[in-house]
Amino acid sequence: MRPPRLARAVTTALVAALLLGPATALGGTAPTAAAASPPAAPAPAAPAPDGGAPDGGDPAGPTAADPGNGPVGWDTFRRLDRLPYLSPGTSTRQFSSFDRAGGNVDDGFSGRYSCLRTDSAGCLIAEDTGPGEIASIWFTRDGGDVRGTGDIRIELDGRTVVDMPLQDLVNGAMGAPFSYPLVANAEQSSGGVYIKVPMPYRESMRIHVENNPFFYHVTHRHFPDAEGVRTFDPADRATDVLEQLKASGTRDPKPARAGAETTRETVDLAPGESAELARTTGPGALSALRLRIPDSHDTDAVLAGLRLRLSFDGRQTADAPVGEFFGSGLGEHPVRSLLFAMDTAAGGWYTTWWPMPYREKAVVSLVNTTGGTVPGIEAETTAAPDDQWDTALAPGGNAGHFTAESHSGETVPDDDWMFADRTGRGKFAGVSHTMEGHTGAGNRRQYLEGDERVHVDGADTPQLHGTGAEDFYEAGWYFNQGTFSNPLNGNTAHELESGGCADECDATYRLMLTDAVDYSTALGFGIEHGFQNDAPARYGSTAYLYTKPEPGTHRTATLHTGDPGSRAAHDYTDGDATEATLTSHYEGDRDQQLVRGTVRSASGPIAFDLPVDPDNTGVLLRRTADQRQSGQAVRVTVDGADAGTWRQPLGNTTQRWLTDSHALPAGTTAGKDSVRIELTPLPGAPEWTAARYAADSLLPGAHTDSGGPAAVPGLALVGGEEHALHLSWQEPHDDSGVREYRIHGARSQSVPIGEDTLLGTVRTPGFTHGPLTAGEDWHYRVVAVDTAGRAGEPGAEVSGRSAVPVRSDADGDGRDDAVTFTRGERADTYVSLSDGERFVQDGLRWHDRFAGGSEIPFTGDFDGDGRTDAVTFTRGTAAEVFVALSDGTEFTGTGVRWHDHFAPGDEIPAVGDFNGDGRDDIAAFTRGAESDVYVALSDGSGFRDARKWHDRFALDGEVPAVGDFDGDGRDDIAAFTRGEKAEVYVSLSSGSVFRQDGWRWHDHFAPGDEIPAVGDFDGDGRDDIAAFTRGAAADVYVSLSDGRHFSGSGRKWHEDFAAGTRVPGVGDVDGDGRADLLAYSRGTDGTVYAARSAGERFGAAETWHDHFAVDREWPRPSRVELIDPA
Repeated sequence: MRPPRLARAVTTALVAALLLGPATALGGTAPTAAAASPPAAPAPAAPAPDGGAPDGGDPAGPTAADPGNGPVGWDTFRRLDRLPYLSPGTSTRQFSSFDRAGGNVDDGFSGRYSCLRTDSAGCLIAEDTGPGEIASIWFTRDGGDVRGTGDIRIELDGRTVVDMPLQDLVNGAMGAPFSYPLVANAEQSSGGVYIKVPMPYRESMRIHVENNPFFYHVTHRHFPDAEGVRTFDPADRATDVLEQLKASGTRDPKPARAGAETTRETVDLAPGESAELARTTGPGALSALRLRIPDSHDTDAVLAGLRLRLSFDGRQTADAPVGEFFGSGLGEHPVRSLLFAMDTAAGGWYTTWWPMPYREKAVVSLVNTTGGTVPGIEAETTAAPDDQWDTALAPGGNAGHFTAESHSGETVPDDDWMFADRTGRGKFAGVSHTMEGHTGAGNRRQYLEGDERVHVDGADTPQLHGTGAEDFYEAGWYFNQGTFSNPLNGNTAHELESGGCADECDATYRLMLTDAVDYSTALGFGIEHGFQNDAPARYGSTAYLYTKPEPGTHRTATLHTGDPGSRAAHDYTDGDATEATLTSHYEGDRDQQLVRGTVRSASGPIAFDLPVDPDNTGVLLRRTADQRQSGQAVRVTVDGADAGTWRQPLGNTTQRWLTDSHALPAGTTAGKDSVRIELTPLPGAPEWTAARYAADSLLPGAHTDSGGPAAVPGLALVGGEEHALHLSWQEPHDDSGVREYRIHGARSQSVPIGEDTLLGTVRTPGFTHGPLTAGEDWHYRVVAVDTAGRAGEPGAEVSGRSAVPVRSDADGDGRDDAVTFTRGERADTYVSLSDGERFVQDGLRWHDRFAGGSEIPFTGDFDGDGRTDAVTFTRGTAAEVFVALSDGTEFTGTGVRWHDHFAPGDEIPAVGDFNGDGRDDIAAFTRGAESDVYVALSDGSGFRDARKWHDRFALDGEVPAVGDFDGDGRDDIAAFTRGEKAEVYVSLSSGSVFRQDGWRWHDHFAPGDEIPAVGDFDGDGRDDIAAFTRGAAADVYVSLSDGRHFSGSGRKWHEDFAAGTRVPGVGDVDGDGRADLLAYSRGTDGTVYAARSAGERFGAAETWHDHFAVDREWPRPSRVELIDPA
């Protein structure tokens, strides 16, 4: 790995600390548990016999089995005993400053996406139409000093409830309820500021700030109706809630329950032994669970090796390490959260107050996996009878069992770490997370750079998409004020080569109570490890949920708007709507895959029929759409009745696919078996887009899945065919929703479905099969699997062949040809075609006025027709880019301007298919102090606006190169340092950004002034690297790619090629799928030599042309730009 730059986060935090001093200078109260040397937390009081009600709390009585929207506003904190109840139709959503291209280039540092829009009120950061609740607002900038953000204004139902400087607000200047710990400044939340005051609204919500806030997130809930929702009143000081939160970690925050009893046990556990700590019958609920480990045994290893197991009604729902379960996965550290605590004083207890209901029985046990005996473990379990759970936890009930989903292991490159990945119905209420980095040098805490991404009910767009790990824990700048423990968030431990941490490690937690994430059929709650899932680490996590195994919705209809048969079946009308094919990506952890579909865009009313389940208690109307235009909004009616406004403030011009939903109130759908939906775009809103609609009926009881999904429709090959084949399809109908897809492939037709043909399993309707050698024939079928695990019938078969990777194939026959540009005043372009044994023609003039003066010419297939075209970069102040397309016999036209400002000054241009769509794009490396990389993608007739794909690559005088090094069909970038260091760094393409900060793929290659080049020399579907020594030695060294590194020390593949001043190049001149060598003599000689690859060496040099690219002409393919700098 490249010893990376000190992360900008750390640098900025240090600068801010030096300039501003401690964050306490900003005002506010110190956090509950101090960071560096925290005072010992008070020992949590033993639960009272009645369950430990908060002071002044009334004993809780029975609650209704149907919670509607569930506890709203202050009731979420006042009635924590109702936490097990689920809220059908409630959607937890988030606005944040994440990079819409999926990278870290344009996140909060640039502020590009930190305003949804700017209007007369300032920078709009969140808005919603309909009933909902603001749950959590978080900001950071300037090391945690948010004075630069200016005022914050919060409007609910047309009334301004907050309007004051943000820094003053988080310092507590507004007074209760905006007091610590419901608000916190950077000292109190270690680098971040937050507002956790729950603020419900019935009709609308808007949040503005005065200036760009840079890093932020706003998490809010959206309700299907306004039942039980009262607009937030800032005059309600909620002093009882504030006192409850300030007492976190010392007492049970739930209302008392009559009849509570406490069971006490003391056990000695031998290695591998388990002991039952409590067993109780129901209906009832556990209200408190406490453990005390002897001080002589409360080591990191013991707290990781002792596992707490919980079983309710015959189903084990928790098996978690004790330390992590109680909030500290790195051993015993002070924890004082609202629902669990760890007292580090001598003889201190570990306590949890999660409500844990059961119908029939509950069993609490402890297992010793430490490898040694742990004696004298004390346990106290408090339980109370409660008849409500007999109905609420029944198969058709509306409450879930407490669940702790726990696992640990090494992180996997490119994959999110999953806190929870499950089917059924439930809600996510928090997580305790342990991170042990393996970076070893440089920024050893870079695992904190990962964003959380949360997928609900199979949606391909994350409902929550954050900006960084410490941001998810509502802190900032790598926890720049040290460790802390607040009622709802904490960084309980940070270790650096100490305490059992070999490198750098963190333990964190976050409770999500007002911002709990409800789901009806499936949940995928994950977080990146590092900038692009590229930080090596060992992770552990224990997620806190309430779950039911059965789904809570019945999908009754799926409408594909691009399918005439589907439109007819649903009596779909949309007036003069237009239809277009969209090939793009989804946001989030699935953003590397191209997906193709048909989208209809309408400016007038849209109407269609959808069948629904007559037993529904409301319907979720789901949409798949194109979010290129932000602010899409429609008025919704159901059978003529008002069903609210469906507004989507978000937009993304890079990753354009979107899934979202709108809740149809039960009053418009209940008792019906079909509804007529009408969507009318609001005045001033952009066109409403949709590729697909689905209707999910919310059910009062469990839905029984009746069968597997339908056959997958629309399977097709999309994008390029070099090194990989890309598949895309449409989601089929299923009555509970599709969970995943199994892709089967074979080299012969009629693909059998079985383990032998299974190529992979994905969640998004797209798949890349690679790396592939050139000329491979493949046949594919896809099977959908629903949330119940039932597989559908395989869809239709599609076939494809991997292409020969070429870079100068002017006539499209699969062999690279020789192209030369005279430049200067003549500006001619000549081509000599390959017949597989030589370049045949004496040099035919394919263009008589192209790439004049000192312009930089390249070749590439810019329109995707299989023939290589010509491109030239003027650079300088004009910075124009012209293209002449090949028709197989000439480069046509006078040279059409495809971009009017790209690669200005002395930036270094390059060509490659960076998004894998089969059309070559252009890149520019700024090098020097900025070291940015810009890309402009081709649309077949022009290059789109340039966008920064990397903000620190090819530094100073490093030599950039382009190639598909991991064999996924997308071109990546490499940088050769040359000189004495002779290192090689690579950043892989996701199709939207170059992902890594620059990983070292080789530690000594192309030293001195050797000429580096790129090509797939062994034909395995991944590009490799070569180095030409030239001069008298004229050796050629090759290092092969294994998809993660360039292997070996560089082996000599030729010992007499490109001698003297000859210009070296790489291309597949015989079309066998292996890249060959070229050498151009130029001058008066003009001889062109080729040495063909045999897969493990290059053959003898052969004369392929006796007079081509003479004088100082620029031949392609070659690395002439390294020899004749323009």
